[in-house]
Amino acid sequence: MGLGLHYEKGISLAGLEKARKAEKVYVEFYTNPMPYLSMENLQKFLGKPIIILKRKDLEEKAKEGILKDALKMDVALLVPGDPMVATTHVSLRIQAYKMGIKTEIVNGVSIYSAAPSIVGLQIYKFGKTVTIPFPTLTYKPQTPYDVIKENFVRGLHTLVLLDVDYEKGKCMNIKDGLEYLLEIEKERKEKIVTFDRLVVGVAGVGSPNPIIKGNIVKKLLNYQFKMYPQTLIFPGKLHFMEVEALKIFAQTPEEALKPYEE
Repeated sequence: MGLGLHYEKGISLAGLEKARKAEKVYVEFYTNPMPYLSMENLQKFLGKPIIILKRKDLEEKAKEGILKDALKMDVALLVPGDPMVATTHVSLRIQAYKMGIKTEIVNGVSIYSAAPSIVGLQIYKFGKTVTIPFPTLTYKPQTPYDVIKENFVRGLHTLVLLDVDYEKGKCMNIKDGLEYLLEIEKERKEKIVTFDRLVVGVAGVGSPNPIIKGNIVKKLLNYQFKMYPQTLIFPGKLHFMEVEALKIFAQTPEEALKPYEE
């Protein structure tokens, strides 16, 4: 069942009701650390302890852990955002089906719908979504750049998720994400993510007061986004209503928007 995006109050009434009835409750945070969620408050809401799972508990050890429990009792798994968006959870559900375990999904708010909606961009004008990973000495894929390029050529917006590492307590920030793309731009020189490119940064989606700011890359590099997780949106062609929304909701300067207006 989905927890929503920001804190313990993001869970739906249906999810809360079912979690309260479950004999055992698990939660994972490796897909979204939800730094503003209080485990103490969440456990008070449910009236029972909650067991935190690591990635390996759901991917490598599921059969000897959560699925073994689910064979003999009613088990609830709390997941940030919407439960079936992450492939890990789809795989877990398939395993459960093969073991004869009945499953039920209680959907939650997802970054896929929440980020476009609070910014004011039309969701059907988004292309493929991509994640910028934490780079290493041997791993720095250019896929994020390629996806932004592919979408932009088609006039589509791109939702760019920024990597998280729950076990190391790390969340990539907007500045690091933009610098990752600028380094690829420096190498490829295809004018896809330049200093003058329009981009929208959002932080704390799902909170009562998310931070939303639109401007060219050069300006956004120095903007202080003080909440996590953080996300980027690279707009494609903009409908006049999207232009107005970005001016109002993201305080985007008119000169940054003009090249993207339909």
